Amino acid sequence: MAQKILLAIDGSVPSLKAVRYVGETVAGCKEVKIVLFSVLPEIHKGLADILTGDFARLAFSQGMEHIKSLRFQKEKELKEAQEKAKEILINSGIPAGNIEMKLGRKKEGIARDIIREVENGDYDTVVVGRRGMGRAFFMGSVSTKIVNNLRNCTVWVVD
Repeated sequence: MAQKILLAIDGSVPSLKAVRYVGETVAGCKEVKIVLFSVLPEIHKGLADILTGDFARLAFSQGMEHIKSLRFQKEKELKEAQEKAKEILINSGIPAGNIEMKLGRKKEGIARDIIREVENGDYDTVVVGRRGMGRAFFMGSVSTKIVNNLRNCTVWVVD
């Protein structure tokens, strides 16, 4: 039976270390399927609600264009990080056909969105870097939430 692994990628150095670790650990396993999963942050709903009126649209139109451009840039960065991760895995001996890239839009929060993907995607294992972009003290907030809230799935936290 094939093992299905969700590998959370945010473009940080720790997430790429996790990719290398997975590549080294499962190299040669032809039955493994790896999903490179990233969560794209969205404009906060409260901000979006404020910016819906005519006055707000006029007053903040330039600001909204800047926000849209930042979001587009972040999406581009995440896709590039996924491509780099895929290349690392392929170079580790994992067949390209066993690697999928998936970009989710932030709905509940990055950790909760990862957990929801794991629960809905029938994964056996989820892999996260110990700390990502946030740089919390001991473990990042995303990895901590995943460890504390995910059930019926193996979690690898890679330092």
